Amino acid sequence: MARVLRLLAFLTVLVALVATESPSEATLGGDQQGGGGDTTAQPGRLRAQITFTKNHAHPWRSTLTWDAARQRGDGSWKVLAHDSWRAGSGMPGGGTENACLKGHGWLPDGTYSLRQYEDYHGTLIHGRAFRLDDKRCANGTLREQLFIHTEAGAGNTQCANVPGDQLCRWEYPKINDYTSHGCIKMSPPAILALTRDYHRFFHAGVRYPTARVRLVVR
Repeated sequence: MARVLRLLAFLTVLVALVATESPSEATLGGDQQGGGGDTTAQPGRLRAQITFTKNHAHPWRSTLTWDAARQRGDGSWKVLAHDSWRAGSGMPGGGTENACLKGHGWLPDGTYSLRQYEDYHGTLIHGRAFRLDDKRCANGTLREQLFIHTEAGAGNTQCANVPGDQLCRWEYPKINDYTSHGCIKMSPPAILALTRDYHRFFHAGVRYPTARVRLVVR
């Protein structure tokens, strides 16, 4: 009789756990494994991806998302984070969607490695930024000096508001600061949120293999 009671108690707890499973336990559907398990799984393995999805109707209302997941023992993936923001790429006028037009068209499609900087000290780019590797477009043209960045001054500050377009100040909507010479542009609050998500799992100044973290442009 005592064994029966213990078994009933165990089954009651098990049913309660299943019924209260958190939504954060959801798996990435495309990678979910069947009941037989996955002998190639690496439990605890982390992977993350930034995805820039181009909006052909309005390049400066494109979308950038962040996704991170950890692999379970059966090969499925537990979602750890998902966020999404507005972003833009390319300059106005003809050639905005020409990924082979240097300094004007948006980024070529494909996979990029990246390195995050807390305060990038470039000629035109300052503050939080992600430096991307170079990428050849469809006709072989090499696109270089590619970033995910915003408009800010050194130390992630915003300079004084004066007439005209300033590279050290985010002035949208007065000025469309989502335009870029081929990089991906985000607002200062958006790139701060992306950076905080990134730092949950990765360090600044390190270029990780794309199997761990990557940018996908499509």
